[in-house]
Amino acid sequence: MSRMMTLRKKGLAVMLGLMMAACTMSGCGKEPAQAETEEKTEEEDENALEVPEVKGKEEEVGVFTLLVPKGMEAETTVSDSEIMLLDEDLNALILQVTEKDDAKKLVEYTMDGDESYKEIEFSLDGTTWKGCSYKKKFVIWAKIGKKIVVVTGEGFKYTDDIPLAVLASIQVDPDADTVNLGGGTAVSNGGEFVYGAGIYSVHYGPGLRETEGSEEGDLVSHDGSQTIYVSGFGGWALIDDEMYSIEENCDYQVETIYSNGMPGYLYTYEGYDGRYVAEYILPLDYVYSNTAAELMGVFICSYAPDMDTLLSDEFMGVIDSIALNGECFTGETRYSQAEYASDAVRDYWQRGWYGWWIYADASPAYTDLVTYSYDCLATFDFEPGFDGTEIVHFQLVDTDGDLDMDVEMSWYSDGTLSGWLVGDRGNILGSELGQTWINVDPESTMFILQDYLFFDTYVYDEDYEWVEIRVVLRPWGSDFSDFCDLDEDDLPFIYRRDGEEVRASYGDMFPFNYESWYIGIMDEPFPGLYAIEGTALQTN
Repeated sequence: MSRMMTLRKKGLAVMLGLMMAACTMSGCGKEPAQAETEEKTEEEDENALEVPEVKGKEEEVGVFTLLVPKGMEAETTVSDSEIMLLDEDLNALILQVTEKDDAKKLVEYTMDGDESYKEIEFSLDGTTWKGCSYKKKFVIWAKIGKKIVVVTGEGFKYTDDIPLAVLASIQVDPDADTVNLGGGTAVSNGGEFVYGAGIYSVHYGPGLRETEGSEEGDLVSHDGSQTIYVSGFGGWALIDDEMYSIEENCDYQVETIYSNGMPGYLYTYEGYDGRYVAEYILPLDYVYSNTAAELMGVFICSYAPDMDTLLSDEFMGVIDSIALNGECFTGETRYSQAEYASDAVRDYWQRGWYGWWIYADASPAYTDLVTYSYDCLATFDFEPGFDGTEIVHFQLVDTDGDLDMDVEMSWYSDGTLSGWLVGDRGNILGSELGQTWINVDPESTMFILQDYLFFDTYVYDEDYEWVEIRVVLRPWGSDFSDFCDLDEDDLPFIYRRDGEEVRASYGDMFPFNYESWYIGIMDEPFPGLYAIEGTALQTN
């Protein structure tokens, strides 16, 4: 019906033009008001755009009924009142049902944020669209039926055939709810995302919104051009691994950006799918800990089609807004080593340790090693360091008599009897610590049992092939049978088979040579690192 009305209006305009021409030829005068009407009609004709023919099919998506062009897919995002049409090149159209004032504010915000955007207005199939555009980006709105619809485009000019065909086809359910463009608050203010149990928070500007049900701060731009994830690292090993992965595999640039007085690292690089990636990693001075989790770093990651969009004001604003909740932290600093360990701490570490380690997982080049296990002896000795502080010299020898781990570590206090250790230099299975990491924390174990160490480490070769090693150590003289006092379902996972983690049984928690070698001498003094006897085991 709207197309018929448009044709009828055009026919009337032509007839009016002929009548006015005839009047002029017969000597009729022209009143000023008539001159304004003619100029306005000509202006409307200039702003009117034709509806192109585009292949596709009409679909109902959320509250919208519209043409979905061939090669594009349409799906709802935060609610039925917002949908995204996306093609394989990531060109996007986002349609939102919103309030008129919000639509106007979004256009104003877009133009204020980038002076390259120019105001536009045009009519299409009897509907007037208003907004702004710059190259292959636009933000426009119109009243369709009784609803205000905002359409943002990325990768399209508003005059391209696809957006025009989509715009002309839009129908909206009259009972549709509206979407708040500010992620829960007014467009001019943006919103706030709180991570975890109030550990830290970030603010985001009006160009972003939080997706519905997001647990990790999933923020997206209104025009679909950028996605930002706000999350955290559960331990130092994950931070080291992420940094190492970027630096080994990506052609990256890195910038130091301070937040809350601490240095964070902004990595930028081109991803494998052609999109650009920014990763901001903020190692925390403080350790968040409760009965459920441990947080040692803030992680903010962004994906965008180009570098300018990637490092948008919205993304940098999220980084600048990081606010830590001091009540969630222990107050122990990660960067400054504790001065000296107490005698009780020394006594905890400086005793012989007996246990086993297993190849828990590996990349394809080393999968044949997975499930091989070795009994081992280990020591942690406090020694003077080069800078006047102390180091902890960690050594581990297996049943083959090999020194598998020889690492200098720093000790950090967390208010517990043991504190925790972080590797500084040395090697594991012959790989220098630059190609691996090690973090030994008795308080971060998977289940509660007194006096045992359970930790993982990864080792990489020059081709970035890797193995995961899982270590269990008990103080020399320990009776390992106390594992049997636990519920078997509470035992840890010890290796992965076909990508699935395999949980230990009671028998798996004993070193292989426990009965044949250890039990007979466990009540004697620690015999020294190289006194271990026995053989290796491959678990079925």
